[in-house]
Amino acid sequence: MLLTPETPDHLAPRARGAERSVAVDLVRVIGVVAIVAGHTWDQRHFAQAGLYTWHVPVFFVLTGYLWKPGRSAGDELRRRARTLLVPYVGWLLLVAVTWTAFRAAVGDPLDTKTLSLLPLGGDWISRPYTAFWFVTCLFAAAVLMRWSERVHPFLPWFLAGLGIAWCIGDRYPLAHIPESVGTALPALAFLLVGKLLRHFRHTIDQPLLTGLVLLIPSWWLGWSGALDTLNMKSGNLGTPVLSVLMAAAISCGLLLVAESLERFIPAFGRKVVFTIAACAIPVILTHTLSLAITERLGFPSSKWTFLIALLAPLLVALVLRLTPAKRVLF
Repeated sequence: MLLTPETPDHLAPRARGAERSVAVDLVRVIGVVAIVAGHTWDQRHFAQAGLYTWHVPVFFVLTGYLWKPGRSAGDELRRRARTLLVPYVGWLLLVAVTWTAFRAAVGDPLDTKTLSLLPLGGDWISRPYTAFWFVTCLFAAAVLMRWSERVHPFLPWFLAGLGIAWCIGDRYPLAHIPESVGTALPALAFLLVGKLLRHFRHTIDQPLLTGLVLLIPSWWLGWSGALDTLNMKSGNLGTPVLSVLMAAAISCGLLLVAESLERFIPAFGRKVVFTIAACAIPVILTHTLSLAITERLGFPSSKWTFLIALLAPLLVALVLRLTPAKRVLF
């Protein structure tokens, strides 16, 4: 396939080890910052209406955008288990030990109820394990996507529609399936949107304009309250169907804008983006531990607790990347 000049190089077939896409990683970094901000100020309007409308769906859209055809379901299962489930277990143990030790240090009793719910994961566990559902949901969605598309190309769309309809009808049973496996059904919709964008990306001659047209009006629909926000963890997809389309449009718009602007990012900036993006999963999984600790110590949500929740996990991740633990935690 011949690529237009406007199409980023990372969409072309590349040899293994070729340069990563700074645009994709930039969107990852933006998504991570948005998730941390959303959990810091989760009761504020700007977080609910400005961030929850897209900050989790964008990661599923990116997964679909980078979807590689031709893998078997077994290969997908093994790859995702290594890259998602192994770090999930590692960070879950680290967070559980750290939180238990902190509670003991400040004189709080052992939280046996929360610890007993850890094997259920997903919507069953809350702070400091708030974001762990995302990893198991992404794992289940990716494996389900691979299996279903090999059965029939239309099957993933059917399953995504079934998941959305289920959430509209009664989201609680779906959200309470252990490890957010049920939530993987509606999450398929975002993977499919990303895959669809990838398929037609070479036809988009003006990605910046197209991205802005997708991004700005869609974001405004959430900010203004015209459409309800999403909370995928609890199966809340906002205004039926329309909020899903809003989240998909914002995510695709962000990606297209990032691809349009990536050529302006200097070499040093690219290295920073790549480094932070490599720590995305650790920061997502551990930032609510920082928030739980600062909350227990009596610090109200502020720019300082936000910076602690963002930078402390990032610093820990950067250090651990230099150790043998990298093989397990990343």
